[in-house]
Amino acid sequence: MTEIGSEDGGDEMANAASDAYRRELQVLEARKRRVYAVAASAGIAVLLLSWVTREPTDVVLTVTYPILAVVLLVFTVASLRRWLPLTVLERGVLVLVGALVLGRLAWHLHLAGPIDEHLLVLVGGHYWSVGALIVGGFVLLERRPGMWFGIGTLLVSVTLVATGAGPQLVGPDAHQPALLYLARVHGFLVLLLVLTMAVATLREQLHQALTRAQTLEELAVTDPLTGVGNRRAALQVLEREADAHARYGRPLSVIMVDVDRFKRVNDTHGHQRGDEVLGDVGRVLQQSARVTDVVARWGGEEFLIIAPETGGEQAAELAERCRSAVVEAQPGGLDVTATFGVEEFTTGDDPDSVVRRADERLYGAKRDGRDRVASQTTVS
Repeated sequence: MTEIGSEDGGDEMANAASDAYRRELQVLEARKRRVYAVAASAGIAVLLLSWVTREPTDVVLTVTYPILAVVLLVFTVASLRRWLPLTVLERGVLVLVGALVLGRLAWHLHLAGPIDEHLLVLVGGHYWSVGALIVGGFVLLERRPGMWFGIGTLLVSVTLVATGAGPQLVGPDAHQPALLYLARVHGFLVLLLVLTMAVATLREQLHQALTRAQTLEELAVTDPLTGVGNRRAALQVLEREADAHARYGRPLSVIMVDVDRFKRVNDTHGHQRGDEVLGDVGRVLQQSARVTDVVARWGGEEFLIIAPETGGEQAAELAERCRSAVVEAQPGGLDVTATFGVEEFTTGDDPDSVVRRADERLYGAKRDGRDRVASQTTVS
């Protein structure tokens, strides 16, 4: 077994962690796009229902709701088709909806007449949209920007009440029930903001913990240099498949792979080039194997392919396909070859004995000239 360069091991682990985090973000983004599409579709339905049941004198609702429904439809299509980055869509829709909700609130408080004439519509109908806007800020933004967006929304709402309906709420002729209702509503909005911020904080912490756990789990079973499974992962799969073979008689084969003259690569071209060779070989084996096969770096320049539901003859064909692919790929830009030893599980076998026999076949093939496949039926 040959020593390989390890001075960049920290960078490789960091890169692997970064790749795992990026994959997690991609999965999260895909989920968010689907959720947003569903939410936008529901929003369109609510807008259209509100528009159909509107009062004829409600000019703001009559004009703006159809426009907003069209915008949400465009948002839904753009989100699903990935026309724009998700952050741009999120902020654009949030700004538009915020302007509509607060604009309609300003109309109620400044232009719609005495506050007592439409207090029920305002408190019972419109302020729910202000609450939804606060929650939406936490959904579409990160926790801290969402908090500031919610605080800003509350401050705008209070300012609109003070400047629009203020004279009707204070003084000797004040409409005291309206003041009480509006105070309760804003107290509820403050409580909603605090609770939503708490939930967002817990969600963020949970997501970070799950991401770290998933990253650590992936790193624990992934070889950082080649990107394939490591020896630990191979042993886990091998034990599981060996148990299935023993219980149900399912065919199972293993293929031991060794990069030919790898020490010469390190000595001639340096450890960095040797690492490139191993990385390329790992990728070639992964691409040449089937979906059900497991490719792992066994150690040094050795790889192990676990082929479930595969007899010895089929495994030899798989090994030959991998051998040809390695030659054609020229790993690291060099004329690198690999030798393969194939062994099939039989009754009473355990993983150690089968891997040992595959290793013996491999080194027998290396003595016979390298760059070949050795199996129970053929040596080519």
